[in-house]
Amino acid sequence: MTIFDLLTLMFIVSVPLLIGQVIAIHFGVWTGIGTGVLSGIACITIIGLFHRRRWRKNARQRREYKEKYTRIYRVLTTPTDEAAIRKAHGAEIKIGDFGWEAAPLRDDGLIYLHGLNLQWRVVWYAGFCPEQIEHVTVKPQSQYDWNYTWIHNPPPCPFPVQEHFHPTVNMGFPLPVNRK
Repeated sequence: MTIFDLLTLMFIVSVPLLIGQVIAIHFGVWTGIGTGVLSGIACITIIGLFHRRRWRKNARQRREYKEKYTRIYRVLTTPTDEAAIRKAHGAEIKIGDFGWEAAPLRDDGLIYLHGLNLQWRVVWYAGFCPEQIEHVTVKPQSQYDWNYTWIHNPPPCPFPVQEHFHPTVNMGFPLPVNRK
């Protein structure tokens, strides 16, 4: 459960209780109970609409990324801009690693890649100059077009990074980046 889920649950529980108590004090217990139930239904509806909007926005963003970032590259030299690199603890970017084109962390003209392990988890995320990588192929499937039935037993990633660290070293599944 995330902090957002916890806040949502608190909202759904506390608002109807508070409104129900205030109405019960002024208009009676049964009126307060009825108002509490109706306000609970209203809170659930509001939260449902909010989540639906967020899911649609995320789906649209994943579709855009799937269409825009379509290539797989091979690392020729390691990236030099430390500000454009995110790595899981203990992970390294090695020459010969495959990188899946990804959305940029910032607008700096670099080509950003996800280094994925065999289980489709991100091991590193880095920006490369064009001369530091070579185009290998078009993605057989986008990492943003994730199949959630694979969470426990995914087929192996066809272009993973070299396994030179413990397999549990990763940053999780590839997700769209929210740049500020």
